[in-house]
Amino acid sequence: FLFNSLNSVASLTRSNPARAEAALQDLADLFRVLMADARKLVPISAEREIARQYLEIEKLRLGDRLKVAWSLSNVPKSAQIPALTLQPLLENAIYHGIEPRFNGGTLKIELWREGDSLNVLISNPLPDVRKQEHGRGNKLALDNIRQRLSSHFGDAASMQAFEESNHYHVKLKMPIVRG
Repeated sequence: FLFNSLNSVASLTRSNPARAEAALQDLADLFRVLMADARKLVPISAEREIARQYLEIEKLRLGDRLKVAWSLSNVPKSAQIPALTLQPLLENAIYHGIEPRFNGGTLKIELWREGDSLNVLISNPLPDVRKQEHGRGNKLALDNIRQRLSSHFGDAASMQAFEESNHYHVKLKMPIVRG
């Protein structure tokens, strides 16, 4: 990711210096968060901003092949979520779903409130053909997120990963905790 991002920025330095500068700022912010303590809760707005910055960097690399659709419904701005929950899920969705597809695809990110719970659903199309170099993954990101949800919320949180309608979905459900 780092080398791909830096190469994308390098290619923009002459043709679009303002966009290259913005991408470097996004990359710096992303790495600042990645080096912070991922065991704490952060406001959902901060987690969404890191996800947005990550997606902007990936759009430099993938161009029109990466489309993103956000849907938010009644999400309290003060709701807290474990740090670095969205970004690794988005990275997996791009690497395993969008990148191997010739035409790319749309990454859908839905957040909604349901009673006292915050729901997150990330969906990506399945690859046309599962390439060997992309493999099935080792599920480390999913296991890590599942563990952090459990340590913060116990049995009140859940995570499901499933395939349906030629898409891969990861659904998170956690209690709304306000900061």
